[in-house]
Amino acid sequence: MNQIIKKNMKLIQLNTIVLLLFVSFTSFAQSEKYQLAMGKGLQLLQSAKSPDEFAAAANHFERIARAENTQWMPSYYASYCNLIAGITGKKENMDPLLDKALDQIAKADSLSAGNSEIYTVRGYIEFMKMSIDPMNRMSFMKSAAASLDKAIALNPENPRPYLVKGQNIFYTPAAFGGGKEAAKPLLEKAATKFSTFKPDSSMAPNWGKERNNELLAQCK
Repeated sequence: MNQIIKKNMKLIQLNTIVLLLFVSFTSFAQSEKYQLAMGKGLQLLQSAKSPDEFAAAANHFERIARAENTQWMPSYYASYCNLIAGITGKKENMDPLLDKALDQIAKADSLSAGNSEIYTVRGYIEFMKMSIDPMNRMSFMKSAAASLDKAIALNPENPRPYLVKGQNIFYTPAAFGGGKEAAKPLLEKAATKFSTFKPDSSMAPNWGKERNNELLAQCK
């Protein structure tokens, strides 16, 4: 009887080891596939020059987001790509693309709450929504400022919310507290943060330095 029990226990142990190895291998394969897909998406984003190319990158990240529904970065990058596609494309396409970007950044937030990078992109989108119809969308100005303040509070060393705040002020008329002189201190602070910032990984957000330098050069 004891021999039978021992034999069964050994069989259970063997089956458990095989199952753990299978789960480990499957997880590794999925992780590798995810990283390859994200790497391709980031290459598409980096090389994008036109609204259509940014939209293509957004579509790529959307597909990853559907397959990897526990990861926040695919939805984050899909949102960012649609934001840039909206800004650089035809005016009639801007609102729908920004709405899509807002939905995607909300999904990213649901997967990674209290994330400075997510609040930065949300604030960027909200300001651009306001810019389409400033007279009737001033509420977006307030929500954009709140999102960017939250991004800074969550990570004061993140340069991107300073850049976006500076950029927003740069393009706000001087009569409303904006303009180059008002934007310069924030852009200078962003430049300081960019000089020491290191992303958490090769996939983590790392955009904005060149844009910040361009705006800062116009303030001199």
